[in-house]
Amino acid sequence: MKPIESAELTNVPVKRNPPAFAPLMFAGLFMICGICVLLLIGREKARIIGQTITEMDIQPLLNADRPITDADMKGKVVVLYFWGYWCPDCVKELGDFVKTQRSYLNDPDVLFASIACSNRSDESQDSLKFYTNKFLLDVEGNDLPTYSDPAEFSRARISQLLTKGGFAYPTTLVIDGEGKVVDVWRAAVPLNALGKAIEKAKLANKTLRP
Repeated sequence: MKPIESAELTNVPVKRNPPAFAPLMFAGLFMICGICVLLLIGREKARIIGQTITEMDIQPLLNADRPITDADMKGKVVVLYFWGYWCPDCVKELGDFVKTQRSYLNDPDVLFASIACSNRSDESQDSLKFYTNKFLLDVEGNDLPTYSDPAEFSRARISQLLTKGGFAYPTTLVIDGEGKVVDVWRAAVPLNALGKAIEKAKLANKTLRP
């Protein structure tokens, strides 16, 4: 048998195992990134709360016969909910949103504007209406008023406030009787958070009344 020369030994690839601390290092980096994102979101949210939103273009799409105007919103707690039948996060949370909306149907001080949005600028209102209604059937919400933002005017207005990252779906805002933002979520709303924000806004409205 031919002996292995030392030069041949140097050419043999050596398999190196990753350091034992590598998984912890990656986990730490992931955690730091997550904390940074949460800090940015928190700062953005704090900057938006208290800003005034007016002059929206909210047009009827399903179970509504006229637009929502500034006069309709004045003095009320308004929930603006921008979503789309094509949006995975919207699909996940819309059932909970519908339940919350139903719980305030008989409350004259709360106005829900569920605004269905398209992900294509060339989608017609008839197409948006058809697919929105089809989806709402699955969450038993096809009997509730649903609106649209046909020229994306309302989203453009809100995007002026959402300077970090632009507009996202879903986006939910709770506005008080003076048109000021009480709370905002640029993602799925945490469970029960929407109801708490509405009640907070209702209390604020009571202090505004003479």
